[in-house]
Amino acid sequence: MEIKNNKLKQLDKKVGDFYRLSHRYLGSLSNLYGREVYKRELADVLYEADQITPESTFDDLILKNIQSNLRLNDLTLDYLSDPNFSLDVQSFFDKIAGDGAFQLLEDKVRSPPWKNRWEMSEKTQERDYTRVSPFTEEAQKAAKAWVPQIKEDILKYGKSEGLLPEDFKMNILLLPPKDGSESSNWNSVTKLFSLGSYGFDFFHKNAEVVAIPTRAYNVAFHEVLGHGAHQINSQNMPFSCKFTEEVGAMTPTKSITEGVAMNAEKECYKFLRDRMNNLRITEEDINLLQEGMELENQTMNEYMYYALLKDKELKEKDFDGYKHLLNLTKNPVMARAFKENFKGTFEDLWKHTGHTLGPLHYEKMRQKVENTFGKEYLDNNRKKFHKATLTGVWSWEIYPDAVTYFMKNN
Repeated sequence: MEIKNNKLKQLDKKVGDFYRLSHRYLGSLSNLYGREVYKRELADVLYEADQITPESTFDDLILKNIQSNLRLNDLTLDYLSDPNFSLDVQSFFDKIAGDGAFQLLEDKVRSPPWKNRWEMSEKTQERDYTRVSPFTEEAQKAAKAWVPQIKEDILKYGKSEGLLPEDFKMNILLLPPKDGSESSNWNSVTKLFSLGSYGFDFFHKNAEVVAIPTRAYNVAFHEVLGHGAHQINSQNMPFSCKFTEEVGAMTPTKSITEGVAMNAEKECYKFLRDRMNNLRITEEDINLLQEGMELENQTMNEYMYYALLKDKELKEKDFDGYKHLLNLTKNPVMARAFKENFKGTFEDLWKHTGHTLGPLHYEKMRQKVENTFGKEYLDNNRKKFHKATLTGVWSWEIYPDAVTYFMKNN
């Protein structure tokens, strides 16, 4: 896709550089001199954007996306660093996440899935008795044995679905367990997928240690067929829409990059069910993974809400988060835990906005595209739809229109 307007082409390159400046400033919000530099450059970029008249539908998408990214990202930085910030906490969050986003979090906290959590605890209790520590040599040997098959399956699936190019190659490395919290990641430069040992459940069965790979596949779908495929399919896009660390780290794009990757996780559940016998896993293994991931997302939503309540206590006179939670949930244990143990603020939880809002913004996009083309058309053109969702990194405000555009023009 080509930008037609010459001024917009120049702005697109300039914005790519500005995003890097913005990313650096985010890491040093207390530096008042850095704030002056950032604000001066932002004003210059916004002024240039206001002078441009798009010459095509694609130009219009690119320009609106630049303006949305700049506006919402700046709003976030001001919220974190401006002592005279004018919006209250709820209004701020609805601005950067969409109308009703704060209420959505509140509803999840008001009525959490206690039944599902209880049942998950009951289901895993018996399994936990036969678990083996990932730190053992036998466990690592069992995990490593899965790496070649995971690599083969991911490449085969990604290419058959049109998510990865036919000549695509990658490597997988197994990360040794450290403190149990090592993170899997995808390196777009080296095409290297580092898989954390937490991707496996280790059990002692029939006098040997076995590794259950359900979460390893789930993580591979997220990192390689989510983030990796998104980066690959966005590499020919304009600078302001490429999947770079700086573009993907902006507040309005984080939920799109993570929404794409979390949707890939959903595709993984069907993949696993279709191959249970080959992978030597059970329906219970898959159900526990899926239900566990849903509960993790619920926890993310709850923590984000708690962080916003902490901000309300700091910013809004006479607001008492403990009393508010007690009234909202009628659960004194939760309210006490918030008061005594939860220390995070939005600044601390900001990095999780993508995982928190990803499913919401992806679903809003899907609904809008379905309303435009019809469910039957989307079902019959599944690969085309997936390709469109992977093309470019957009602000959540622009993403539905961008996917619709690529559905019509590819």
